[in-house]
Amino acid sequence: MAGDPILLTTNPGRYKAFFYCNSVAFVASLVAIILVQNKLLLKTHVLEAAMVLDLFGLIGAYAAGSCRDVSTSIYAMALAGGVLVYVVIHVVFFTLDHTDTITPQEIEMVEKRRKRLLLFAVLAATVTYQAGLTPPGGFRLHDDESGGFQAGDPVLLNNFPRRYTAYFYCNSVSFMLSIALIILLVNPHLYRPAIRSYALAICTAVGMFGLMGAYAAGSTQHLKTSIYIFALVVVVLFVIAALFLLFLNKNRNTSSQPKPENGEDVLSTRKILLRYRRRRTVGISCLAPCTRDAAQQKCKRDQSTEARE
Repeated sequence: MAGDPILLTTNPGRYKAFFYCNSVAFVASLVAIILVQNKLLLKTHVLEAAMVLDLFGLIGAYAAGSCRDVSTSIYAMALAGGVLVYVVIHVVFFTLDHTDTITPQEIEMVEKRRKRLLLFAVLAATVTYQAGLTPPGGFRLHDDESGGFQAGDPVLLNNFPRRYTAYFYCNSVSFMLSIALIILLVNPHLYRPAIRSYALAICTAVGMFGLMGAYAAGSTQHLKTSIYIFALVVVVLFVIAALFLLFLNKNRNTSSQPKPENGEDVLSTRKILLRYRRRRTVGISCLAPCTRDAAQQKCKRDQSTEARE
């Protein structure tokens, strides 16, 4: 019928999986928003469970709605599992080598990094989820029996299969990495060693490059333009690296300069005060003879005026 989704017409089972997974994610996000308003519930693990359910619902909806065959959906979901396994293994080896306790300064630094990583992960998940469900070029509205294409197939897949494959997997890697980052950043027992071991930083960097690859493959249909985009990315990264190195050198130069200790500061202030007092006494002693002569002359003048009278 007119108005029905194309996916429902061509593949009803896949559409139902997408619809219910997306609905579960939507309801779980509403529950999480309600739980945030209550301080008592924040101390329990109910909010974490709601967020994890929300994220797994998004994974299922993305795997069902971004492609049309079962094998590709399995590959997309396996990416998220691979990311989680990698981070857990990295954290385990890090905790075996570092058994020392974390200091309050390190906890504060880890929390700041967590906020930055969470901001990037939420932004990347939002962008890649929408890009996965609506690929560039849109979908075919009618069947093409001569070319063997069906309604609902991506136009980019029909015109440039390799470019669409690069776009799909780069976008999927970035989406699954961002979802895995959000899941890990919910629990402090997971994200603190993961951030200290730079496992999440590596995942963030890979997700950023996945976004770049998806943009370069999906924003244009010409190889030369894609190369120009990658060249621009390289230039921007080079400028950022140069500014970062300059900042590090400036901090090293300022930290290498010897700073006076508190005792030396007290001694220097005492010396300045003594010099000021000496100069003041010398000035007063110099002015004393002048004041005495002036007083004597005034007395003589008074005596002479009295005698005249």
